[in-house]
Amino acid sequence: MASNFFIVNPAAGHGRALGFWNALRGRALRLAPGSGFAVTDRPGGAAALAEEAVRAGAEKVIAVGGDGTLREALEGMMAAPENLRRRSALGAFPAGSGCDLARHLGCPRDPEGLLGMLARGRSRPIDAGRADFTGEDGSPATRHFINIAAFGLAGDVARHIKGMGKPFGGTVSYAVSSLLSILGARARAIELRADGREIKGRFHLGVLANTSSMGGGMLVAPGARDDDGLMDLVLVADMSRPALIGKFPLIYKGKHIGSPGVSRISLRRLEAYSEEPVYLNIDGEAEGMLPAVFETLPRAVNVLFP
Repeated sequence: MASNFFIVNPAAGHGRALGFWNALRGRALRLAPGSGFAVTDRPGGAAALAEEAVRAGAEKVIAVGGDGTLREALEGMMAAPENLRRRSALGAFPAGSGCDLARHLGCPRDPEGLLGMLARGRSRPIDAGRADFTGEDGSPATRHFINIAAFGLAGDVARHIKGMGKPFGGTVSYAVSSLLSILGARARAIELRADGREIKGRFHLGVLANTSSMGGGMLVAPGARDDDGLMDLVLVADMSRPALIGKFPLIYKGKHIGSPGVSRISLRRLEAYSEEPVYLNIDGEAEGMLPAVFETLPRAVNVLFP
């Protein structure tokens, strides 16, 4: 099996990822003997390819696309035996619309920088998360995440993006969808159990953050550590829509933390319940609804970094 295995999502970035890959494929494949690649042909295809690559002994599994491609690759790696997963590293060639993990890790966006990062082969273990939740059909479901798992407004935004797509690119499309969701925002009654501590109230948003960024550059949890065995829970309590709109620009610089109605705590496990429909956003994807249980998986996956 190739030392490096590239998983290319041709749909990422409105087709930009495939053109990006075609431009540097020859040089990327020459970096390690026997390197290989595959182009995904269906939703979930990256997960199957990543699991197969890890089981076959790939040292690096590189997702060429956005956060959706990376999340699928993570899912595949987590499905592989742990002893094999520990010998492999997950890498991001950011060519999609969001790319928040690449932003958090400081990965370059230019071909020369990415090839250099791959050639140096630096990696380190970081935490991942597991979400056990309720599918929209009522069936139980499980997903892993590496950036964020969120509920409330972020779930509404993910559902809107799923229907609308990202016609303006990741950052602008997320911003537009967020503003539209805020205009119709309604806080929900949610019960939380954070490492056993009960928290009850009406909330617009809850974000369980492993890394600092979401939504194409929203600095939702500034300074979040990705390898401390903890997640940062950012909660936005009930407030008026004008107040929500006023806070929205602050999130791009991380200045929302500590402002009235916004709290932040660290935890290992979160249980969340509601009698109202509250939808989820897992690494940018619309994925089911509450009730849900979120758990930190300490240093569960190795990632490439500059």
